Amino acid sequence: MPTDPAASRPREDSPAQGAAGGVDGRGEGGASDAHHADFWEALYSRRSIRRFLPDPVPRELIDRVMHAGTWAPSSCNYQMWDVVAVDDPELNSQLTALSSQMGNAPVNLVVSYARDFSEEGWANVQSASAMIQNMSLAAGVLGLGTFWITQMGDREKLRELVGLPRDRLVVAVLALGVPKVVPAQGPRRRPLSEVTHYNTYAGRAIPSSTDPADWSPELLSLYQRARVLNGLRHNKPREWETRALVTFLDRCLPEAHGAAAGESETIRPWLDVLPCSGILTERLSRERRGFRFDVVERTVEVARFAAGRTRPRGASLAWPEESAAEGFEPPAPEAYDVVSCFFRLEGLQATERAALLSAMARWMKPEGRILLGFVSSRSFHGAMEALRRRRGGPGGVEYVLAPDPNIGPFEALDPRTVEEWVGAAGLRVSERLALGALPCAEEVAFRTRNASPRLSRLARGLAACLAPLGRIGGIEAARGRYRFLVLEH
Repeated sequence: MPTDPAASRPREDSPAQGAAGGVDGRGEGGASDAHHADFWEALYSRRSIRRFLPDPVPRELIDRVMHAGTWAPSSCNYQMWDVVAVDDPELNSQLTALSSQMGNAPVNLVVSYARDFSEEGWANVQSASAMIQNMSLAAGVLGLGTFWITQMGDREKLRELVGLPRDRLVVAVLALGVPKVVPAQGPRRRPLSEVTHYNTYAGRAIPSSTDPADWSPELLSLYQRARVLNGLRHNKPREWETRALVTFLDRCLPEAHGAAAGESETIRPWLDVLPCSGILTERLSRERRGFRFDVVERTVEVARFAAGRTRPRGASLAWPEESAAEGFEPPAPEAYDVVSCFFRLEGLQATERAALLSAMARWMKPEGRILLGFVSSRSFHGAMEALRRRRGGPGGVEYVLAPDPNIGPFEALDPRTVEEWVGAAGLRVSERLALGALPCAEEVAFRTRNASPRLSRLARGLAACLAPLGRIGGIEAARGRYRFLVLEH
């Protein structure tokens, strides 16, 4: 694939420059463009580009990309789409203020469709999406890269900034430019046999519910494995959550804080339980370098993904025992100084939670400790989720905000019930810590980033007024969102 767009420009005698074809590259007789590419090569080599060079893109190439979009199918062939190519740096900076994703490329293609045409079955959105797909493939053939942006912030403000009339619905933005980095491989795809069917559906559907009761252990394993194979790029830790975790570590495990591996006489074993993406495991390994971090997961692919984020790299282990296989064994009994499980009991079915705590007790050394973190159902968390659902915002397992980063089902837990499971596992609580009685200003800003400016200002002001209440003695202990326990035999 060429990396220099100039290398893909048609020659002056190319049909693409001819009087009949113009930049379209097609005359009335259907003469093809001089730039050819095998369809399957274009399909398989297309990548979502997240880093672009700042170089401007010649408008003749932008025109060719947009022209490819106009050859997409549209509902009833209405072709009621409009694309605004924004290559003015000042205007792009205004778009970036709405969504940082629009600040990565020198060109943003704002794709819209008529609001009142072909609304049934979202045919207008489908038509615009077909256009975007055509433009993405064409850009790759021309040596350019694209990134399909759906998180645009206030789309009505975006529409106004680029001068689109009220009857145009902004569907998405396609970032366009010369790639700075092109991934060598794209995310793995689910096997064809899992996603295709003849005549009637014959698979096992992944629930869109966030209720753990709707997820069998097998479905949860399948879903998390698929997310790991796709790279889990949509999940990033939030500072207010990692800050709570680090605060807990500094209180309950101050030894080995920041110690380099070479400064410790021995590297002590730590087992992180069901880390899935391994985002928090990676943070733990940076914060406590006197430990080697093994991980235990449902599938070997997820375990290896998480273990690969730690240094030194730990072992990949299996839970439950029936998921074990050759080379994927359960943890050894009484093998770990520290066993941790942060914000993962919430994703299990009720019958699995007590069983997992009992298994953790077996894996811990007699003098070891279990570090447990969970989200309390007695906190503001439930109200935040109810508000999100009422607003009609993004739903489904990919958008659970409880807490980020979370993959799959999630249910806040009652602290009293958790301590009952702890007792049933033969463990006792030696330390407790509750944090986050009220959402911090950073979280409020994040949660309202796509709201109207007025609602966002109102929410931030309310959060600022209520912040002192969270520091009143007893309120955090009773209503803290993040609950941490240190467990011992």
